[in-house]
Amino acid sequence: MALEPVFFALGLLGAAALAFVGRRHTFGQALRASAVFRGLALAADTISAPFLLGVAGAVFTWGYDGLAFVLGLGGGYVLLQLLVAPLLPAAGASSVPDYFERRYGGKAPRVTAAIIVVLSMAALLVAQLMAGGLVGARLLGVDYGLGVAVAAAALLLCFALKGASGTAWASGVLFPVMLLAFLAPLVLLSASNYGVPVPQVSYANTIWQIQSLEETLLEQDLADPAVLKPLLRPFLSLNPVNFFGLILGLALGTASLASVLSRHFMAPSEREARWSAVFGLVFAALMLTAAPALAAYTKLSLLSLIADKTELASLPAWIYTYGNLGLVEICGRAATDAAAVAKACAELPDAGTVLRLQDLTLAPDMIALAASEITGLGGTWLGLFGAAALAAALVTADGPLAAIAGALGGASDASGASRWEPLAMVAAAVAVAAVAAVARPADMLTMATWAFTLAAAGLFPALIAGLWWRRASAPAAIAAMLLGFAVVLFYLIATRYFAVAFFEFWPSLSGAGPMARETFAELKEAWVAAAPGPAQDAAWLALDAHARGIANWWGIKDLAAVLLALPAGIVALVVVSLAMPRGWKA
Repeated sequence: MALEPVFFALGLLGAAALAFVGRRHTFGQALRASAVFRGLALAADTISAPFLLGVAGAVFTWGYDGLAFVLGLGGGYVLLQLLVAPLLPAAGASSVPDYFERRYGGKAPRVTAAIIVVLSMAALLVAQLMAGGLVGARLLGVDYGLGVAVAAAALLLCFALKGASGTAWASGVLFPVMLLAFLAPLVLLSASNYGVPVPQVSYANTIWQIQSLEETLLEQDLADPAVLKPLLRPFLSLNPVNFFGLILGLALGTASLASVLSRHFMAPSEREARWSAVFGLVFAALMLTAAPALAAYTKLSLLSLIADKTELASLPAWIYTYGNLGLVEICGRAATDAAAVAKACAELPDAGTVLRLQDLTLAPDMIALAASEITGLGGTWLGLFGAAALAAALVTADGPLAAIAGALGGASDASGASRWEPLAMVAAAVAVAAVAAVARPADMLTMATWAFTLAAAGLFPALIAGLWWRRASAPAAIAAMLLGFAVVLFYLIATRYFAVAFFEFWPSLSGAGPMARETFAELKEAWVAAAPGPAQDAAWLALDAHARGIANWWGIKDLAAVLLALPAGIVALVVVSLAMPRGWKA
């Protein structure tokens, strides 16, 4: 009997138990606990399920460039500790929209902030359901769409059990479980392979082994130099500008995320708020610094599999397991079974009988979840980590849900207001997010990063000005929020979903080189010339895929869109504040 469903039930029951027991620990009481406990809750909410599952995958896929996620989240805690958290308790607010109304006066700043909170938290909620759906699909052995539906139903169950309280308590208790499930297999691998039970230290040996294997694969024609990305070589996936932009977006997003700031509004003092951010950084660092080690151990095992000249007919079972979830491709086709792999590879002009690096594509979303199977640790560790990841997805998703309900004015309060109104609102939000999660608009780490970027562009300039600059006015705050948020939202949607039209409208601003522009023209000609039907559809897919790589302003990728929005928001804030008379309110 497979044990994976048992671990799924364990994760679900654990999340439900935390939600139910948390009802006895009100939100305010939890936040007035020790700074250490608040730091645990903060770490859980920041490194929620998409980052728990996705950061290692980013390092696995991008190598050095994937460290931008680690640096960005860590930098966000520093900003919280230095600039934001200490001043929030004195604001007397209970939420981000409430803060903007109190600081700037009038309803307009509150409504503007509420819109940004709802949309940014909705993006994070989609990422959370994608993470929960992936874990549920893997542990239950069902289709990904059904996994998302199960995760959405479980999330609603936990919210109903929890009521209006318990969020901080549940997150604070959950994080040590997340940390243990993440670190335990790494400690085991580190101790067994190198005799040092500290993966952050011993994985340096793994890096040297990976470099040696990369050279071996190139020598034996098992890897295409155009495909192989050396783990330690920087700026192969992100140039320095985009690397910095991604770090900046995550850092500012962490410091302005509604689900994170809500922790600090209720802190009893400036000192306690500051120390909670410090402890949050300490606890988060334990996990963030281990993510590169997990990526390295997994990559070493995968490269070893290829270096052993594994026959296509003898691939390990995990390839087909995740291939059926749409996360593994071999020779350009989903690796659903041995027959599908053999057929896909036979169609290649240089087809072989052994697995090559360029033939294999792994989705970053699966790396952390599949690590125990890829490295040979076995199903027990998969189940334990999967249970913790599922609980993380359900418990930490409550932060975005509470922020959405609070921003829309439907959250129940401690005075005994009806729970049915917020529950109905939350059910609608979860249903919409579940539909989006099934559609997979991007990988879950990208979705979570978009949420942080939207919050950073829309809220950070007005938030930091409200805390540190008395001259900042309500019209200036509104202008900064609307302009920064609009720039990022437009850029994210246009460059990903309307890439062809975007490039054709702004060809002179694109960072594309002459060869990329020529390729675009050739692909468009092929699409126009193709007969309606499958041939034209295939031509469009090729054109759109190419356009996504060149549809940009000055080479800035969507993950670094804060580089475009932040200057616009700051300029609007300063100009309008200085132009308007003092004391003017919206």
